[in-house]
Amino acid sequence: MTLVAMPGLRLATAQLAVEAGATVETVVHVQSPGDWAAASLYDLRLRGLPPRWYSLGSTQVRLAPGTTASVLLVIHPPQLERLARPGHYRFSVELVDGDGAAALVEAGLDLLAPGAAAGRSQLLDYLPRIFRRDAFLAQFLLVFQSVLDPIERRIDASQHFLDPELTPAVFLPWLASWLDLELTPGMDEQSQRVAIERVIELYSWKGTRRGLREELRLRTGTRPLIVENFDGLRLGQDAALGMNTQLGAPAPGEIVVTLVAPHQVDDARIARVAEMIEELKPAHVSHVVRTVAVGR
Repeated sequence: MTLVAMPGLRLATAQLAVEAGATVETVVHVQSPGDWAAASLYDLRLRGLPPRWYSLGSTQVRLAPGTTASVLLVIHPPQLERLARPGHYRFSVELVDGDGAAALVEAGLDLLAPGAAAGRSQLLDYLPRIFRRDAFLAQFLLVFQSVLDPIERRIDASQHFLDPELTPAVFLPWLASWLDLELTPGMDEQSQRVAIERVIELYSWKGTRRGLREELRLRTGTRPLIVENFDGLRLGQDAALGMNTQLGAPAPGEIVVTLVAPHQVDDARIARVAEMIEELKPAHVSHVVRTVAVGR
């Protein structure tokens, strides 16, 4: 078995630091062994960081004998992301040939909170070059930057306030009002987010049994059983024997909504559900609300 030497691999800077929302660059240098007879093609990969955090100038490197290739690596962690937490991250850059053999170099990244880099204000970059070397001015401008940075970060992240999954909980009623959606008191935060995310879909089913069932399920946390035009025994999609079935007679223009709960439902909650149904159902349809406690 003949062993083929892998190219040498190194980073111009192996220990990097960057604020969330900013960028930092380094160069990947690849050096061929020099005793090859022909050029070879390699894949360049980075492991240890989320793909959206970095960009490689090229993911493939072609090396001729005795040559060196350089590839730019830009690390740009997002400013607002649940997983972009400040701390130390280890990662590696790998060079892989067609047979699966690999050479790698390890590196580290210190991820800082936005605005955490102290000692020099970014406002210096907007001044003439002669003032950028002034140490006192670099410190003095940090006072103004500490005021402007939170405003700029909020503006840069403003699109996240319109995303039901990312917006802070305090903004959920405001976001719902844009869609003419009234959040029911008592809804937990996750249910509010799902309701806002699905509101357009639910609007398309407004006035139907499917739409009523889904909205009640989101607002109450319980899947309701709905029977149309009959107040009694009729087995079907939402009629369960022994739970919401009884002897009765046809009742045109009426729906019977049964809430199945692990315990007895109090009168106040039944009244709230009745108000929801009154809001969601067609105006010409009457309704009856019942509850069944089935135990856990």
